[in-house]
Amino acid sequence: MVKESRRFDYIKIMGVEHMAKTIKFNLICDGNPVRTLEDMKNNFSIEDIIKYFNNKLLHRWLTVRGYNEELEKVEKLQNLDSLELVKELIKIFDVETDPTTIAENTYILQYKQERKVLLEEYKKMDFKVSTIIDDYHQGYRELIDTILENKNDIAKIKAAIKEIDRKYSNLYKLNYRNLFYNLFYNAPMAVFVMLMNDNMREEYLPFSTTNEDGTVTKDIDKRDMYGLICNLISKYNQLKEILGDNLKVFSGATDGYWKDVEPKGKKYMILSMRSGNYIRSSGVLGGDLNSDDINKQFLILDGIDYKSNNEHDKLLYMEV
Repeated sequence: MVKESRRFDYIKIMGVEHMAKTIKFNLICDGNPVRTLEDMKNNFSIEDIIKYFNNKLLHRWLTVRGYNEELEKVEKLQNLDSLELVKELIKIFDVETDPTTIAENTYILQYKQERKVLLEEYKKMDFKVSTIIDDYHQGYRELIDTILENKNDIAKIKAAIKEIDRKYSNLYKLNYRNLFYNLFYNAPMAVFVMLMNDNMREEYLPFSTTNEDGTVTKDIDKRDMYGLICNLISKYNQLKEILGDNLKVFSGATDGYWKDVEPKGKKYMILSMRSGNYIRSSGVLGGDLNSDDINKQFLILDGIDYKSNNEHDKLLYMEV
């Protein structure tokens, strides 16, 4: 009894707050441990941050780490869709990133979440084949509708095109002709996004192949589609109207030197370049390409070095 009394007195003297030590823990973002706000900024992952926000682990992490200002801001985020939530979290954690890329990756995450929900439904229905087939075709049509309804939103277009490539490649291969003409006349920006995709571009480029013996085989099936794309590239005003700010333009004389137009680490699809100028992937010595190598090929480079002697010549390209 005496011992119990002493123990109780000790607790009163020390206080409960001295007995329970706050246990700090790390978050794992993009596969890396996150201990500080700087770590969060450098390893920001959309999928991870949404998960931690929804299960309140982000709130607990901010609490035990003593980031009270950020916690207060996070707690105010209510009733936001995924994209708006990510945008707000990016502001809170001062993440430097491209808004289009953030939007694209957020839409891709939404598609992944929808696939997960659908898979759970299939499990409940014991994977009924007819339902799966109907849903598969319906999902493909919905992605095309998303593109048509958002023909000027490159982030949504990129996310939808990637989803078609990942999940509906068999339907795409059966439908690539009809899809091309549908998009070309109704959502032409999407055609350029398809050209950025390694699997899709081969259905449209090139329309002729040079064989080992020097003979040329022409793919008549591709010729008309390829011709429409090349013809559009030659009409700058129309191209600018379609692509808007997604059409990158550089012009300027470089006095015989290579100019670092875009940094290594980002990919760009080259649309057109005037004769007499040269281009290469950033920092690639000996990788010089002239206009014959570039025009109508829609090559994708890692960064851009450019050399020009004419200040009026335009280099046209898009970020992949």
